[in-house]
Amino acid sequence: MSKQTLERLAAVVSVCILVAAWAAGWVRSEGAILERIKNISSEIEDVQQVRPSVFEGHRTGNPAEKLYIGIADHPSYGGPLKVAVVVNSTGVIERVALVESTDTSTYIKRVLDEGILDAFLGADEGKLPRVDAVSGASLTSNAMKKGVAKATAYIRGEAVKKESLSLSSTETIKAGVTIALFVMAFFISSRVFRWNKKYARLGLLAVSTVLLGFMYGAQFSLSSLIVFLAGFWTQGMASYTALICLILAVVVFFMTRKNLYCAMICPFGGVQEGLGRITKNSPPKRAEWMKWVARAVALIAMSGALYFRNPSDAQYEPFGMAFSFIGSTAIFALMVLVIVASLVVRRPWCTLMCPVSSVFEFLSFMRNWCLPKKKKTAKKEA
Repeated sequence: MSKQTLERLAAVVSVCILVAAWAAGWVRSEGAILERIKNISSEIEDVQQVRPSVFEGHRTGNPAEKLYIGIADHPSYGGPLKVAVVVNSTGVIERVALVESTDTSTYIKRVLDEGILDAFLGADEGKLPRVDAVSGASLTSNAMKKGVAKATAYIRGEAVKKESLSLSSTETIKAGVTIALFVMAFFISSRVFRWNKKYARLGLLAVSTVLLGFMYGAQFSLSSLIVFLAGFWTQGMASYTALICLILAVVVFFMTRKNLYCAMICPFGGVQEGLGRITKNSPPKRAEWMKWVARAVALIAMSGALYFRNPSDAQYEPFGMAFSFIGSTAIFALMVLVIVASLVVRRPWCTLMCPVSSVFEFLSFMRNWCLPKKKKTAKKEA
């Protein structure tokens, strides 16, 4: 089997796996809501839906004691965050639980550890207590609070105004800055740019590292790709910056046939390249099997995230830890390893294991397969 045939077969199989994972995840999510409600508390049984977003059950062993469960979601950082609220017949909140979330698990854990949901226990459903947002995870905590408010409103039978998908002024500025960075990358790579492209690229990479990395914490990652593929963005998000970055990266790639994002904009790539220039090292050699390992890991992560409909399941990159110190112990160890390796070889993560690089390799292959370059014919001499 030739290399080209193997590449094409792998591309087709990968697409089929992702489509199957997406479809299976959608079916799973549609039929899992009752099961999730039952898992909220062992004291609830005989749960039945009585109206949209509202379920009714009774306390275990006491059919006369009714319990009402409201389910509601609210846009959070990575998409909709869904909570469930259990209210007894006297209107007192007995249980609040997180049912579904697309946010990073570390942010979720931080908010839950602060007891933001426990603060509603024992409160009257019509008079919710004032709960402060958790510092460093305000988008996630605010989504939980508003989800609780919506769920109790559903139980009371009140109409809840649907959230608009409009961007806040802060998010509009972030979107504008992101677009400006890609416009500059496009300009620098064009023939119109007459100045030193090497220093212009490094300058843009440094600016992007500060803005998209340290200030905004938004970059093209597998999690943002899952948000796009799963359609979570259609249900509202508190921040669209990472998604805009993803879309622009792909659009510019197809327009220029160049991966300008990795070369000029990627914040984590900027950190690695900056460290590498201190020691003036060279890129590591990438064996053929390393390329396939990186692709396989990315495919497995994406398939799992699509099936479980949780973008954070695909987030094994050390981006968040590098800029926001958010992530597990394993991700922290990986970040340290990459930083140390960056002093030895240039851009080790980008070259060897970055899933975004694998995504661009796939896009490049599909583009060349479906839209091959026209061969130039030599002019005959007169």
